[in-house]
Amino acid sequence: MRSLIRLNDLAKEGTMPRDNNFLIGYGERLTFNVDVPTGGSAKNMPYDSTTAKFRFTERLKVANEYFRALPTDACPGNRGVALLTMHPRFMSKSDFPKSLLNAVGLKALGSRPQIVTPERWGIIQHPETAQTEQILVSGRRDAFYQLADSLQGWRPTMGAMVDLSKVESISAFTAESKLRSIPEDRSVVLLEVLLHNADDQSIITSFLDYASSRGEVFLRKRRDIGGLTFIPVEAPRQNILDIARYSFVRVCRGMPSLRPIYPGLIRSTPAIRVTLPVDKPMDVEFKAVIFDGGIPKATLADLSKWVSLSEPKGIGPAVPAYEQHGLAVTGAFLFGVLSNTKPAAQPICSVEHVRVIDQRDASSNDMEYVDVIERITDHLDTHPNHYKFVNLSIGPSIPITDDEVSYWTLALDQRFASADSVVAVAVGNSGGLDHASGLDRIQPPSDAVNVLSVGAADSNGPFNWGRASYSSVGPGRSPGLVKPDGLAFGGSTTEPFNILHSVSVAVQTSGTSFAAPIALRSSAAISAQLGLGLKPLTVRALMVHQAEDGGHDRSEVGWGRFETDPARLITCPDDSMTAVYQGELPVGISLRVPIPIPADDLSGYVTITATLLIAPNIDPGFVGDYTESGFIAVLRPHSQRFTHNHGKRSAHPRTVSFFCEGGMYGKGEFELREGGLKWEPCVRRSRRFLASSLYKPCFDIYYHNREDGLPAEQARPIPYALIVTVYAPKVPNLYDCVVRTYANVLVPIQPRLRIRVTT
Repeated sequence: MRSLIRLNDLAKEGTMPRDNNFLIGYGERLTFNVDVPTGGSAKNMPYDSTTAKFRFTERLKVANEYFRALPTDACPGNRGVALLTMHPRFMSKSDFPKSLLNAVGLKALGSRPQIVTPERWGIIQHPETAQTEQILVSGRRDAFYQLADSLQGWRPTMGAMVDLSKVESISAFTAESKLRSIPEDRSVVLLEVLLHNADDQSIITSFLDYASSRGEVFLRKRRDIGGLTFIPVEAPRQNILDIARYSFVRVCRGMPSLRPIYPGLIRSTPAIRVTLPVDKPMDVEFKAVIFDGGIPKATLADLSKWVSLSEPKGIGPAVPAYEQHGLAVTGAFLFGVLSNTKPAAQPICSVEHVRVIDQRDASSNDMEYVDVIERITDHLDTHPNHYKFVNLSIGPSIPITDDEVSYWTLALDQRFASADSVVAVAVGNSGGLDHASGLDRIQPPSDAVNVLSVGAADSNGPFNWGRASYSSVGPGRSPGLVKPDGLAFGGSTTEPFNILHSVSVAVQTSGTSFAAPIALRSSAAISAQLGLGLKPLTVRALMVHQAEDGGHDRSEVGWGRFETDPARLITCPDDSMTAVYQGELPVGISLRVPIPIPADDLSGYVTITATLLIAPNIDPGFVGDYTESGFIAVLRPHSQRFTHNHGKRSAHPRTVSFFCEGGMYGKGEFELREGGLKWEPCVRRSRRFLASSLYKPCFDIYYHNREDGLPAEQARPIPYALIVTVYAPKVPNLYDCVVRTYANVLVPIQPRLRIRVTT
């Protein structure tokens, strides 16, 4: 049974939310910086120096045999690439083998996660297997050849030798291990080749010559991001393995195609008559953008008071089926779930629909993957910080993997690290595919850490709902483990989703394409009611915080089904209060965050629920260290209780476990790397306490940063959003007690307007 309290079910356990019990704002006024020493004791090495040398040498011999067999033109500058697999206990940025790489003359290109079974652990209690990190390192082939002899003279105290004892294995990065999803039904295959360019143009130039003799290279479709280069190559099947032998190729995979536009069923039932509103959008201070297949011109004129259509320069003619999909997605955001028994809801804000698909994309199953994302990123780059809300119900038709990231995900994560937008992304409709092979996993770019990834619930009712059978499942990649972030209604065979088909007609279907704009509409409702002072990052945190899991498995529903009642999103029950904190986490020092509770009126059991969210920059090549920012958050429940060691009292009150790895996914459900939680961008948990154990409770949040797996040299403060709910069923007026206790410091966020559910 999960410990997470379903916040929106509090009405069943206590009092109903009151109209005037608004979220309590300005929690950041309570915060202050505090110096809390960090660090741990030295670790016992799994391998002594003699054993480490022997193990490394034996594995290096095998790698060198592979390097010697490579053709010269596959090794630009005579360089090869190896995989340095770290022991699972040595994966922190302080354990990065910098001394080893410097001593040998190797360069780290990137990293990827890997599950391993170490030969030795160096500790008594340990799991059989664990997630670790493989570092991709490049160097001259003769450097690898000479390494086996030179390391025999290394002394145990040398930094390079200490690093060597932290290494589990070394191996060549073989061509066979680089192949992914190669189609078996064709003799000529269009590939997406991913290179580590090492900031060296000669690597790209050399690859173009190498690949051109084995296939056709589409140089105009080359895309660079970070230290990676994506290049489409079309080649005969028998040449694919040879292309993958090029040292700096990271991945060689079949070019993904776009997802089918109507994955759900469209029932052969009579059309549903709908009545659209006549009013303009509720809020004109912000707007949303939807990237999709366009809108039929005949219908666009009737929607012009709410929708404008943009078409990128050079895009070809529209496809009617894709326009219908774009209309359905846009209609879901504008009007919510349509019904033939009541008028459609008034749009919250205006929408710019950007058509990113044309006839060429529809007739091709491959190159559209490149063209469509380029249209999306080009529009975002020419309209920076222009949209507060963004929707993508399209994407590649491939499941995510733990060791690689798609260009779609990288491009969007990089652009939305600014945290200036709430971005809803449909997770895909592969939930009915084979689970054992991972084909049912969420699809890019919903694995991005800076978006709200949305799956589909099978019912819009308050009870007996679950994940729609077609909705893709988690987990996401670590970091970014909890995916989808949540669910919204997307329809099912028993309860279809009514999509807008024309200005007065709806038809029945289902799909995550329509769940995403429903969730985004709830996000927009928060901003419309509470104003733009509530930052987009805070809106996203509130969506996660208010989601209720219904007792379902995390991989099925993420944090839970998102709340769609505008009133419940911004109010609290009488026996509960929710405080909002938003600001920046400082560098090199902890932020102390007091939790507002009444000083004397607390009794019985008290549940604290907290959601903490940041928007990190990402490191494209280092998939194992994908997020460049992370945090450690601890709870100090009682400010007058300390730990004592040999008669000396601790400098700060004692801590208790709150955010923890078990609370993310649970043991046995997913192999989480040691310390992996501290790089997760979003955490949420509930814990129950006796009122007597709480006195001026607080969180201490310490922010840390890394770059290329190492501590960042110039870390900067990072925006954060924290939502904290205190629920005390024995204190029926808890909300009022908190408001009185913190008067003139914390202030209920008065709404600018109220959105009522249409009845």
